Amino acid sequence: MAWWSALSLLPDADVIGFSFGVRYADPWGHRGATHSIAFALALAAAIGLAAPTFKLPRLRTWVVASAVLVSHGLLDTMTDGGLGCALLWPFDLTRYFAPWRPIPVAPIGLYFFSPYGLSVALTELVLFAPVVLVALRRTRAMTFAIPVWAVVSWLMVSGDPVRDTILGHVLRENTEYANGFSDRSFRAIRLGQSDADVRRRVGAPIGEWWDYVDPESSAAAPESGCPFVYLESDRVVTKDQFAPVVALCAERGIHPDMSRADVLRALGPPLQVCSRYTRSPEHRYHRVRIVCFSDGKVVTILRRWESR
Repeated sequence: MAWWSALSLLPDADVIGFSFGVRYADPWGHRGATHSIAFALALAAAIGLAAPTFKLPRLRTWVVASAVLVSHGLLDTMTDGGLGCALLWPFDLTRYFAPWRPIPVAPIGLYFFSPYGLSVALTELVLFAPVVLVALRRTRAMTFAIPVWAVVSWLMVSGDPVRDTILGHVLRENTEYANGFSDRSFRAIRLGQSDADVRRRVGAPIGEWWDYVDPESSAAAPESGCPFVYLESDRVVTKDQFAPVVALCAERGIHPDMSRADVLRALGPPLQVCSRYTRSPEHRYHRVRIVCFSDGKVVTILRRWESR
């Protein structure tokens, strides 16, 4: 089990490329070639050929290795962030997402060992609990566990309005929405839509994060200068939790109340813009509604609960 678990992580070795200047969207970038079906089958074939050396059956080892490696890319298409997976590389470089994306995207690098990273790990543990029970040969327990698992999973990842209403009461939510915001309209947003289309649907956001480092390559990149700038009403806003970033950005001439136009002159256009449509004035549990754009097109849609 330890061996197969380690093998299942191998496609994510592509994050090493960030240190060598490989961009996220490149063919060998994160979720690129190493997440393709062709790469999985080729690597599984090599493992199958080596199986007799470890006194393992060649065909069965190849089948299991193929399932482990192919499932990594397929499950990554079901996450709620990133650029999708190049499943058909090298024949097609298109990045694919599944129609249903209930799995929260995991933070990369050391940022995984954070409160948010822990919440992602716990969510995945709950979602795949039946598989864990089968692996541990606790199939009898599934008779009683499956109904509980179904309810908990629904509460964790469903986008159902009834579920959100129930969680809102349980968590005593404290959600403030942007003027003119409609959750129904927000649900209609799709990947690839333009910034203008989104604003026509849900109006102007409460605030915007302008990212100046690749948000998928590293959660913190102080050597890159100013990692991100947060703006409300076209002015730079600082918050206590942004203190380290504020200090870095100050070195680049970014200061509170600086205008959007001045930020553009100082730093240039951002790599990604994330529009924030909700927040919690009292920093309690609230409904997160965020849309991120790259090159003016929607690349990420976030609908979840947070307590920050």
